[in-house]
Amino acid sequence: MELTLPTASQSENERLNELAQSYVKLVLAVGMHDPFYVDAYYGPELWRKECQLVPLSLLEFDAKRVLCELDAVALANADAKLVSRQRFLRTQVASVGYFIRHLQGERGSFDVESMGLYDTQANKFSLEYFDSVLTEMAGLLPGKGSLAERFEAFRSGFIVPQNRVPQVFEAAVEKARALTGAHISLPESESFSMEFVNDKIWTAYNWYLGSYQSLIQLNQDQPLYIERCLELASHEGYPGHHVFNLLQEQDLVRNEQWIEYAIYPLYSPISFLSEGSANYGLRLIMSEDEVLGFERDYLMPLAGIEGDIEHYHRVLTCYKRLAYLDNLVCEQLTDGHICVSDAECLLRDYGLYSESRARQRVKFYLSNRAYVINYNHGEESVARWVERGGNTILEERWKRFETLLRRPLSASQFTL
Repeated sequence: MELTLPTASQSENERLNELAQSYVKLVLAVGMHDPFYVDAYYGPELWRKECQLVPLSLLEFDAKRVLCELDAVALANADAKLVSRQRFLRTQVASVGYFIRHLQGERGSFDVESMGLYDTQANKFSLEYFDSVLTEMAGLLPGKGSLAERFEAFRSGFIVPQNRVPQVFEAAVEKARALTGAHISLPESESFSMEFVNDKIWTAYNWYLGSYQSLIQLNQDQPLYIERCLELASHEGYPGHHVFNLLQEQDLVRNEQWIEYAIYPLYSPISFLSEGSANYGLRLIMSEDEVLGFERDYLMPLAGIEGDIEHYHRVLTCYKRLAYLDNLVCEQLTDGHICVSDAECLLRDYGLYSESRARQRVKFYLSNRAYVINYNHGEESVARWVERGGNTILEERWKRFETLLRRPLSASQFTL
């Protein structure tokens, strides 16, 4: 009788499976020290129940052990899929180690933290860069008062009345879902529920629950502008966070049995792709003209809004060039170069924020620090990867985007 020995790739994959389990349990244990760290988990419930409060020093030792053992896995046959898996796992574990040291009081600079947690650093912009954008904005919004006041007054005509928010936002989500479903085959059982909340530091949030289900929460502390409906619907739902998570559950957790994807540590490299792809989603499902047309012909009547949507979008196109101000202000605050009141002032003067929005955003900076790079820098990186070679064929962009969601890359892998 002949014995069938496992092939090298089988044994290597089994070793990676063991280390993936160690990684998941490590993340769960770190989550006992920070309630926001584990953003989603749908692995074995027993692992969560068995999780106990372990001293951070022991968790740091465990992270180093897992990292060393990952490095020791020699992929002799150079199986591309396993090499990618090993590298992604290694990047995630290294980030967990950094976050443990952060919890122990070791505070790196904004740039050090960006690299330690998210495997990348964002481009730098000075305040002078934003001056030219504000000059252009002023030309689009003539009148009396400060530019921030004129901008706020102009935008006020495009606020969705609170009693119509549910139906308008749901209509935007359904549109995004239909357009995404035309390009990506989604599980029949996938769905989401919606909840309207208050007193949050974010505008909207997707809580992925597993089994292809999400809870999307919309914070009603700030006005919901008409353009934010499609932006948030595509970011939190389709083809954003909801689709990002369910495709990984379908392909990697269920089909490949790669358990590491059943947990989502918020402050880790996977957030770079998660936020970047979610921000890019609207550019993929609709052209600028299609967005404008849908808002004008459907969402605005549904909301009871009238106004010059074409000019509104010209103003917004200019305003969106201020996106990297987020990084600059957060970096200055994180590195101790400015105080909270200075940060709020910069957001009001350069970001044209209202006082309440500036306070909310600074609270986000204080809580999440370098996380902000994942939105703008992440979106740019995803756009370059999806549109590389100057390919403008929509179907090809969808294929690349879907491939990226089904087999995530960390930031340093985008150059491969």
